[in-house]
Amino acid sequence: MTARSHWGALFALVTPHRARLAGVIAVLAVAGALPLAGPLLIAEFIDRAGADAATSTLIGLALVYVAVGVARQVMSIVVAYTSSDLAWTVTNELRSSLTHHVLDLDLSFHRGTSPGELVSRVDHDVTVVSEFIAFFAVRAAAAAVTLIGLVAVVATRDWRIALGLSVYLALAVGVLYALRDRAVDEAATEQAATGRMLGEIEERLTGADDLRGNGGGSHAVATFQVASARVLRASLLRERNGVTLWIASNAVFVLGGLVVIAVDAALLRNGTITLGTAYLLFQSTQLLRGPLEQLADETERVQRAAGGMRRTLDLLAVSSALDDGTEAMPQGALSLEFDSVTFAYDDEDPPVAVIDDVSFRLEAGTTVGVLGRTGSGKTTMARLVLRLVDPTAGAVRLSGVDLRDARLAELRGRTGVVAQDVHLFSASIRDNLTLFDPEVDDEVVLDALGRLELLDWLGGLPDGLDTVLGPGGGGLSAGEAQLVALTRLFLRSPDFVLLDEASSRVDPVTERRVTRAVDHLFEDRTAFVIAHRLSTVERLDRILIVDGGRIVEYGPTDELRADPSSQFARLLAAGSGQLVDEVTA
Repeated sequence: MTARSHWGALFALVTPHRARLAGVIAVLAVAGALPLAGPLLIAEFIDRAGADAATSTLIGLALVYVAVGVARQVMSIVVAYTSSDLAWTVTNELRSSLTHHVLDLDLSFHRGTSPGELVSRVDHDVTVVSEFIAFFAVRAAAAAVTLIGLVAVVATRDWRIALGLSVYLALAVGVLYALRDRAVDEAATEQAATGRMLGEIEERLTGADDLRGNGGGSHAVATFQVASARVLRASLLRERNGVTLWIASNAVFVLGGLVVIAVDAALLRNGTITLGTAYLLFQSTQLLRGPLEQLADETERVQRAAGGMRRTLDLLAVSSALDDGTEAMPQGALSLEFDSVTFAYDDEDPPVAVIDDVSFRLEAGTTVGVLGRTGSGKTTMARLVLRLVDPTAGAVRLSGVDLRDARLAELRGRTGVVAQDVHLFSASIRDNLTLFDPEVDDEVVLDALGRLELLDWLGGLPDGLDTVLGPGGGGLSAGEAQLVALTRLFLRSPDFVLLDEASSRVDPVTERRVTRAVDHLFEDRTAFVIAHRLSTVERLDRILIVDGGRIVEYGPTDELRADPSSQFARLLAAGSGQLVDEVTA
């Protein structure tokens, strides 16, 4: 990734916000010009005092100087507000774009990238870009106004000194520009190491109970120390490379300042300039040096921003293996067809077929229970149905449309999933049911709960829809979380429903509620139900049993139940309340 590309991309983020940008530029023009007024007023005060000017004149100059000082403080507040508003507006849009992009990436990307690392890419990298816009870029723009104005002011007193200042200024800016990307690679490496460390922290926190219960705490601490050490080494490398800019720029500032002071003293001794002009030139040197030193000291922010922007562009450059289609699917319940489907995860070495030459058809409005031992391929079949992955060979079709040809947005909108592990938010029951959609009225929510026969459950909650859950849905049992997920799905009203055992970890009372809700959800819909408990599938229309990635049995539930030679009948004979793994082990 070239320097031009990441800086160009950063500029492209800001340009669409022309109105805000124009406001910021106007504010910066005023804020950058105000520092010039102070030295001019003091120089004028010195010359007037030396010429025995009236006391009222001197008092007037002093009052104007105070007013300028107050105006500078006010403008600093205005600059901070307008620049922060622009920075957060721009980067929040970038966060949103990154989030949509990441969600659209295929499963192979997510299998190889931890959530913690994604948080680092989407939030931390963009935050350093925001800080760059709000602080460094604003200071650089204000400094440019100050420095150009400073040379113009000095030119009114002595054009030769102004020329010397211009040369000095060009040299200092040239050094800053030449070394601006000195440690960008190191900054990107540091941020990548931080992302990996956050990913490991997220993984360890998720499995904290297992680690504590099985004595794995010391291993978790050790791996965190290794990850933290990588971040430290990357940070030290960035600091070591970045200090070169600080040394070079400060050397230029010191040398240039000494030259200007020497020239100033010589001109004053020769009587070429007045004492006020001498003060103005000396103070101009300080004004000249101040913004440049400040920018040099901010090089770390520049490098972090460049590294963050580079990583952001790298993430945006990752393309999904799933191309969007253009074909629309028929309205109503969707039929499902697997046509000689084979699938192997290509991120495994060597790739092994998880699904091997599977073919079957499920009519629209029909429900099927999918049984099989752990590792038999049930979850992979679900991923194929939802088009989280594409078949290695063969085709998966909904109502005759190959999913590779279907519009992804329509597919996502017309299919719904309830996973075994439901994610709930630290929010009200209402927000968890509607997923924070303010357009969904309470009447609609209550009607859905009523049709699913869940109003009695809602009535048992302390504050009904206003009941606030703790982090991760704290306050609800696993079964109640399933009820929330089923209601979410019912509110969306998809045409195809996929359930991954919605009643595997619930008590008998909640299981009855879940069963009734599922029955209502299945009305006039096609359902693909991955089951681990035999009792879950007995009321479904068809049974599909898989083993080793192949179909070993498929047919109507009643027929298979009545056939003593069928595998399903043998499973039922062992006990319908048992788990499939227990029966087939």
